[in-house]
Amino acid sequence: MTKEVMTYNNITPAQVDLIKSQIAKGATDDELKLFLHVADKSGLDPLSRQIYFIKRSGKMTIQTGIDGFRAVADRTGQYVGSSDPVFEDNGKIPAKATVTVNKVVGGVVGNFTATARWEEYYPGKSQGFMWDKMPHTMLGKCAEALALRKAFPAQLSGLYTGDEMDQAGDQGIPNNTKNINPKGGSKQLEETLTEETPVGGGKEWSDTSKYANTEIFENAQSMLDEAFAFCENKEIHDNVINNLNDIKYEMSEANKEVLVNFAKTYPANRERFQELTMKNAKEWKDSMHQEDWDRLCSYMGELDYFYKVANEEEVE
Repeated sequence: MTKEVMTYNNITPAQVDLIKSQIAKGATDDELKLFLHVADKSGLDPLSRQIYFIKRSGKMTIQTGIDGFRAVADRTGQYVGSSDPVFEDNGKIPAKATVTVNKVVGGVVGNFTATARWEEYYPGKSQGFMWDKMPHTMLGKCAEALALRKAFPAQLSGLYTGDEMDQAGDQGIPNNTKNINPKGGSKQLEETLTEETPVGGGKEWSDTSKYANTEIFENAQSMLDEAFAFCENKEIHDNVINNLNDIKYEMSEANKEVLVNFAKTYPANRERFQELTMKNAKEWKDSMHQEDWDRLCSYMGELDYFYKVANEEEVE
């Protein structure tokens, strides 16, 4: 951090240090300031995983879920709700989705409409598990996020949902948006790229591939999360994803209970993520550094743990 003292309405100085060390790892001073400013302005709590600091290939993005967008809009007192998505279908796949958000402006309800197109947001087969299973739901959420940001730019500018970011790839920014990274890569990233080239998964990697290699781990972990949490009920799905995000930082008893109950209710999901693992294991191992591969194996074991506990409880 610089010597300049920044004050926030919703974030204490003690929380700033905790967010820097645990939530915004690898952030430059300017990136941290921007992340804290957006979190404070939006009223979303980084420590409760309501808002995320994500860095891809040295570029920062700030993400939340569609429920976070709705909460921010609702807090203004001007949000009057939004329409159901209107789709233009191309067979089973929607070509585009359009959503209108209603907002009170000067005592009059105004309409803010935005359209998301499949070709711009579909992340491809490797990362599109949920998109293939629930194409209308996923594209509809992207359209709603666009419309909400259009209606509430002061509150949501520079903030994106994870659904919008699925297709961001190496650039780390969603389609039709600007890079909000104030200075570029962090010092930590620069040092990482100049370290001695490591060996992992039986291959040698160039300096420039090192960060992207870790991104493979993050994408694989995200695919496993979606396989574990798959449920057509969006509220249940999002709740499980939130708990899966939490166990990456703290395996609390409350998190265990939620995930074991879900595993008991949806036992077929165990097959889903195990099939995903068998299908991608060789490619993941060959593409990752050994440390990342070991972490991924450990995480797959954690997911399987919840089903084992659920099965034990049924036997009892």
